[in-house]
Amino acid sequence: MSNQPSVRLNKVLRELNISLDRAVEFLNQKDIEVDARPTTKITIEVYNTLLDEFETDKSKKVASHEISEEKRKEKENLRVIQEKKRAGTYRSNRSERSFKDK
Repeated sequence: MSNQPSVRLNKVLRELNISLDRAVEFLNQKDIEVDARPTTKITIEVYNTLLDEFETDKSKKVASHEISEEKRKEKENLRVIQEKKRAGTYRSNRSERSFKDK
């Protein structure tokens, strides 16, 4: 395995959005022995096996991230609009006071 490219299991787990137990259990079912540690290095072949099985979980994670990003942008836009309204109201109230004082 030292000559083959490898990747740490924790990186794959984050990418695919799966737990360590789930990945190890799946690999054991495929007769692939892997230490149940996040720092374990796996080969590209094992990575591809995990990718084939859990690609839908990865796509769900990406979709979820996109939706949360859209919602964050919407909230930010609403906050900016509310701040502009408050600033406009503050300015108009201030102008009225100045006019009344004269």
